[in-house]
This record gives sequence, structure tokens and C-alpha cells, in this order.
Amino acid sequence: MVEAAPKTVEMDNYLKDVVQALHAACNSAMRNMQTNPKEAEKAIESCEEILGVIMEGHTEEWVG
Repeated sequence: MVEAAPKTVEMDNYLKDVVQALHAACNSAMRNMQTNPKEAEKAIESCEEILGVIMEGHTEEWVG
């Protein structure tokens, strides 16, 4: 039987929160695209920032 890697539950919870934050930022961008392009741009920048942190892959920092 394969044992789970350390802090798997914490990592799963962190990534779940990240996905929810990305979803909220994307929804905000889509809602504001026509009426408030500056707010949409801020939401898109938030998505880029969140994805940048994930792509760096410093998992030890995510779950402390």
C-alpha cells in the first residue's frame, strides 16, 4: 500500500482555496467586462498573480 505524502490534506485544502479564488476572480472579470473594464482588468491581474504563485511551485510555503 502506498502511503500519502506528508501534508497532503493541507495541500489539497490550499489548492481548493486557490481554485475558488480563481473562480471568483474570473467571475468578477466577466461581470465587469462591459460595464467596468478597469475592475475586470484588476480581476484578471489577480488571476495572473495567483497562477504565478502556483507555477513557482514553492509548496512548502503554501502549507507552512
